[in-house]
Amino acid sequence: MSSILKVAVPVPLNQTFDYKCEVEVAQGMRVKVPFGRKKVIGIVLAKKDKSDFAKLKTIEEVLDDTPILDQPMLDFLHWSANYYHHPIGEVIAAALPKNLRIGKPAIIKKVVGLPIETSEPNFEPTDEQQHAIAQISTSLNQYHGFLLHGVTGSGKTEVYLRIAQKVLNQGKQVLVLVPEIGLTPQMIARFESRLNTHIVSIHSQRNETQKLDAYLMAKDGSAGVVLGTRSAIFAPMPNLGLIIIDEEHDTSFKQQSSFRYSARDLCFVRAKQANIPVILGTATPSLEMLKQVMDKKITRLTLKKRASGAPLPKVNLIDMRTETGSALSALLIERMRQHLKNNKQVMLFINRRGYAPVYFCTQCDWKSECDHCDSSMIYHRHINRLRCHHCGDEKIPEQTCPDCGEQSLEVFGYGTQRLEETLGSHFANTPIIRIDRDTTRRKKAFEQHLEQINSGEPCIIVGTQMLAKGHDFSNLAMVGVLDIDGGLLSSNFRGTEYLAQLLIQVSGRAGRSGEQGEVAIQTRYPDHPIFNFVLSNRYTQFASTLLKQRTQAKMPPFSHQALICANAKVKQNAQDFLQEMATLLKSIQIDTVEIWGPVSAVMEKKADYYYFNLYLQSDNRKSLHQMLATLNQHTKTLTLKNKVRWYLDVDPVE
Repeated sequence: MSSILKVAVPVPLNQTFDYKCEVEVAQGMRVKVPFGRKKVIGIVLAKKDKSDFAKLKTIEEVLDDTPILDQPMLDFLHWSANYYHHPIGEVIAAALPKNLRIGKPAIIKKVVGLPIETSEPNFEPTDEQQHAIAQISTSLNQYHGFLLHGVTGSGKTEVYLRIAQKVLNQGKQVLVLVPEIGLTPQMIARFESRLNTHIVSIHSQRNETQKLDAYLMAKDGSAGVVLGTRSAIFAPMPNLGLIIIDEEHDTSFKQQSSFRYSARDLCFVRAKQANIPVILGTATPSLEMLKQVMDKKITRLTLKKRASGAPLPKVNLIDMRTETGSALSALLIERMRQHLKNNKQVMLFINRRGYAPVYFCTQCDWKSECDHCDSSMIYHRHINRLRCHHCGDEKIPEQTCPDCGEQSLEVFGYGTQRLEETLGSHFANTPIIRIDRDTTRRKKAFEQHLEQINSGEPCIIVGTQMLAKGHDFSNLAMVGVLDIDGGLLSSNFRGTEYLAQLLIQVSGRAGRSGEQGEVAIQTRYPDHPIFNFVLSNRYTQFASTLLKQRTQAKMPPFSHQALICANAKVKQNAQDFLQEMATLLKSIQIDTVEIWGPVSAVMEKKADYYYFNLYLQSDNRKSLHQMLATLNQHTKTLTLKNKVRWYLDVDPVE
């Protein structure tokens, strides 16, 4: 006897689809179904007594013997789809490894043996660590959020490890999220050396077989710890006992394409669902989490001293207003020489890869710009190409100026490549290790660079944001911070929050093992108020001033936002579509929601598409979501919907 099944299909439509089935199928199993002219893999959500449609297609194949998704995971994915107003079929697809999405069997390929026998720590936690461990331990079998606010080098990972061991001793699983792939190997090594359980990792540099194995080992409970980047929030863990989010302030936890979820925010939902604690660790808490502390929704635990006993680094400003041309001030070069002479390592931070950001004419001020984006072309010297970092377009540099015809073209500014070259002329006999997206494309390249740094040999490390957080280099004595003034002039209202976090995180790499480290920040704005707080490591006080400003301006975290972005090859279509959208939203008539725009995006043109934004804001989250839910029901009425690409971003961070 045939039954009717409600199936979620991975298509951008806010609905599910009914199919007939001749065999027994359970909720959460994968099925192959006809959809239009093609066959797709869907997930069975429920059995139904009847359908609103008279003619139903039949399921072609049942792919699983047992459900891929259990009831708690389906509930979690439904909650996520509702909150982010994203189609359930696409949400489920985002949560599954590619091999399951394309219909491959749910079988673990590589059966791993028992984990290596582990070593017990030969030291006692500090008093501050002990207090944090004791506090969290009282809530191991109930939902509770803990903000572990510890200065850089205070031993937050040690707290994670000790709590994780207690949870594993109860026969439960631990989920650990880190913001960057670069932090994963280091964290895995520390967890593997201490915890006697299978530890699997989920991130984009694992191949599809490894991702599927990790997913299935999490699902059958054989992996005690799942460690990964944001997508690991969807790992199925039936015995979940603890969630840890390292560097919670990091914007990498927010997905910036398709299903735009925040893994950090979803951790609270998952922890509440499983009735377990969640630990959020950082040296620079986000304003959202500090507000949660103010509202007594989560508990803040502080680690104010470094675990090694080393003092926090001494931070100095170098006034660049008197310097001409060079990226490196004479004072910075002198301080670097001193540390290298003492067999120490030095790190220079510049958040721009490539050779130089501007290729221009000294006669008429022409500069090379991307034909497809509103951005400059970045010069990459080793390949002698101009490259757009937004759309990837490349071209050979012009020999003469296209405007005035003179042979007067030069580069201006510094990227990691040019900085590396300049350093070579000052420090001819010192190894220079450059770490950016260009030097770490090759598999294992990042790990090899880290290995070289961890050998402790004197060297100069040149890095972008990849090195700003989490890394523990024991022989690093000095950090120099270059070219960060753009962050002081950002149009993003979160710009100064992000800059303060970045400066404190980067500074925290110096002097972690004993002697006091040194940080030198080069700037043309030494009188900017942000530096008063950064120099004295008073992040909490700085965050308090920002929170006061945000309260007065009624900006997040004291209000809730959603962004609707439309883009089209014809500029007017994107604008007109959002105007039509704004009219529809106003007709919904929810007075507590403000509607701003449409306005052009900060970068209006990208890869030949024109981008425009519409912003929604309300101090009542429920009202905002009510408006978005109503909007979803009426988007079919928008006449220009087929002439644009558009998306909705709930709680945007950019």
